[in-house]
Parts: sequence; C-alpha cells; structure tokens
Amino acid sequence: MTSFKRAFTQATERYGRFSHAAHLFVAWQLLQDRPALAALAEFRAGLRALADRLGLQDKYSETQTVAWFLAVLDHLDRAGSRAEDWEAFAARTPHLFDPAHLHAFYPPGVLNSRAARLHFLPPGPAGGTS
Repeated sequence: MTSFKRAFTQATERYGRFSHAAHLFVAWQLLQDRPALAALAEFRAGLRALADRLGLQDKYSETQTVAWFLAVLDHLDRAGSRAEDWEAFAARTPHLFDPAHLHAFYPPGVLNSRAARLHFLPPGPAGGTS
C-alpha cells in the first residue's frame, strides 16, 4: 500500500469522508514519512488518481493542491520539529481548517479558474497569472 493510500484510509476513517480536514491530514501524514518534494509528488499524484477514479477530474485543482500542501509544510517548519502529533498540529493551526484561508493569498476568482485547476499559480496580487 502506498503512503498516499494509507494516509487516505486513515483520513477517511478519522473524518468519515474526504473533507478539507482529511486533505490536510493526508498532506501532514505524507510529510511525516518523506522529504517535502517527494511527499508533494505523492500528494499530487494520489489526488489526481482519486479524482480520475471518481470521475471528478474537474474538481482537482493543481493550485489548491500545492498551496494547501505548502501551508501544511510551512506550519510544520514553523514548529521546528515534525514530532508533533496530528491533534497538536490541528490545535496550533485552526486557520488552516477554514477552506477560505487561501483567499488571503489569492485574488477573487483565481482559485476556481481553469488555469488554477491545470497548473500551479503562485500566490500574490496578480494570482500568478502573468
């Protein structure tokens, strides 16, 4: 079983469905097991495969996938240790559990754009569209 499948199974057992919190849990779990770039590659591939399998290709967003993953990574790095368990991480980062959190970094409309679904747009005033 891949790390993504194991983390996905644990997330759905914990949350009952693959909610926003479950996505964050999978990112956090993958970052416990491997270096960030390898974890990101597995997170992206796993979510794309899941969307394909469920016929939800239009729901997958490369920008949101990468941005949420980087938010989890950033907050792990701020802690200075990866020894923190999920409950402690979640308690320390309640703002990440608000799906609107990324709106602070992206102009309106960018996150749900076709361009954002297809490739990563960096955050910023122009939403990475230049």
